[in-house]
Amino acid sequence: MNIIEAKKTGRKTPQSDLVSVREFLQSWNLPALQAVRIKSIPNDDSKLNRIAHKMDVNDETVKELAEVCAPENLMCGDEPKTRKELLEMYTRPNVRLECVRHQMEQRALRASNQCCRQAAHSHMKYSRVDEFTFVRPLEESRRLSVPWGQRVPIPNVLLSVQVSKCLLSKSSNPKIRSSETFMVLGTQTLADLKDAIRCPLDEVIAGDYSNMPDIETETLLKAKQIYKSGFFYIENVFYNDLRFPDNKDYSKPILEWSKSNWPDKKMSVADMATTKFLDLQIKLGCYYLFTHQGNCEHSILFQDMRLFTAEDGQDVKLFPQSISERLRQRRRCQGCSKISAQWVVFDSPLIPTDPCFLCYICFKTFLYTKDGRKTSNFKAHHYAEHCV
Repeated sequence: MNIIEAKKTGRKTPQSDLVSVREFLQSWNLPALQAVRIKSIPNDDSKLNRIAHKMDVNDETVKELAEVCAPENLMCGDEPKTRKELLEMYTRPNVRLECVRHQMEQRALRASNQCCRQAAHSHMKYSRVDEFTFVRPLEESRRLSVPWGQRVPIPNVLLSVQVSKCLLSKSSNPKIRSSETFMVLGTQTLADLKDAIRCPLDEVIAGDYSNMPDIETETLLKAKQIYKSGFFYIENVFYNDLRFPDNKDYSKPILEWSKSNWPDKKMSVADMATTKFLDLQIKLGCYYLFTHQGNCEHSILFQDMRLFTAEDGQDVKLFPQSISERLRQRRRCQGCSKISAQWVVFDSPLIPTDPCFLCYICFKTFLYTKDGRKTSNFKAHHYAEHCV
């Protein structure tokens, strides 16, 4: 059973048949793979020789193609070097496009007029980069000199797992939007993936701290340190997190409900700390469920599965490895419309909306006197905008 059907979300994701990860690994020639242990990344000459052999051409032709199609020859020299430069939407002076001209005029107007700049920022039209996705470079991790005891055991399988943002049950137009993509090893457990998933709700500091606004947040417990329970639901199996004695079995009420309302459905329970990805039977392209913090739900999508090679990071500590992450939209302070919000305020006659998101400066200026006393009986909670 698919917890989230692709047709309901507007996505047409092709799904594979049910695949056993362990059988996929065993389908390869394991004795030959176990006899080969890659100690270093091959040099460029050996790569070119292998390419020439596969293309059935001579080495000189491949070397000429490598020189002509080198990355430095495919660039004009003024490409953005960093992510910040890429998001600044730079333009060349010789571009004669009306849209570019209007854009440059608007940017100059916002730079000279503070009111225009605040109006533009309040709509979050020009500063939203939520749709921009970047991929982390892996070249450095591939070339690390890894001690023998820290190397990834081979033969092994690499799975690409896409984790969505929080799924809001009350949303009128639910959409599955990816948050991060991980590369996990077949010998790793589901608990390793759970620990790698970053969710804003895990960073929440519960409670009203309006009487202690200057307390250091590093000394306070976050939600992930208090509520550690959770489960993966994959192919009718609940994989619960029972590593700590105070963890709760979230699947228990669901199983009790299914017995009376869905008697023909067979579901089982397992421990995610002892279940490896090699033990799973999955469908590539099928959405599964991850639940934590009581009712915070994420969709889990297995995108790809392949054999571990020498081109991958050789250090087992690198996995689960985040290879793609969606930039998060920050929430601005409703007081100054510049700094990111750090507090959520309730039940105050001075705030324009209830709740109101304020930065630390506006929070202290609007709601406290000079000697640090509250101006009214309001409630204030720390705001966790995005993961650290």
